Amino acid sequence: MKKLGASLRFLLFSLLIFGGLYTLLVTGVGQLLFPNQANGSVLEKNGKIVGSELIAQTFEGAGYFTGRSPEVSQLSPVSEKQKELLAARTNEAQKANSAVDVPNDLVTASGSGVDPHISFEAAEFQIPRIASERKLSEAAIHDIIEKNSQKDWFSDRKFVNVLALNLALDDQ
Repeated sequence: MKKLGASLRFLLFSLLIFGGLYTLLVTGVGQLLFPNQANGSVLEKNGKIVGSELIAQTFEGAGYFTGRSPEVSQLSPVSEKQKELLAARTNEAQKANSAVDVPNDLVTASGSGVDPHISFEAAEFQIPRIASERKLSEAAIHDIIEKNSQKDWFSDRKFVNVLALNLALDDQ
């Protein structure tokens, strides 16, 4: 009975410290030092939350940039079903953008299905379609991509956030 009482006291102590106080401390430090990230990296437009920098969204309409496929598939890269999926997505991207060489990230899905970024090349690939739909010059859309691009920490590759690009397009 003595050991059971000691075990229960230790359990309650641990719950209080690690479940309560530690959680409050970490949350407080996050809010103090990294408030944007701690609150979900939300993007606002005219005082209204329109999305998160960290979670992909699907955009309807030819006048918007499209991101990676939201369909998550854990298929082998050499499976027939995966090859069929890639061929269908490639065909769709070629028709929508009147181009032949489709960037890889526009036809493959990310591991989570919520990757908010595309490569710089994938964004540039979509310029003619968007310029035509929005009646803007290709140079103006290229400037939007350039202003919203970021460099990878480990290489010289550039990437862009699809939501940020589409919000910038809507501001034009």
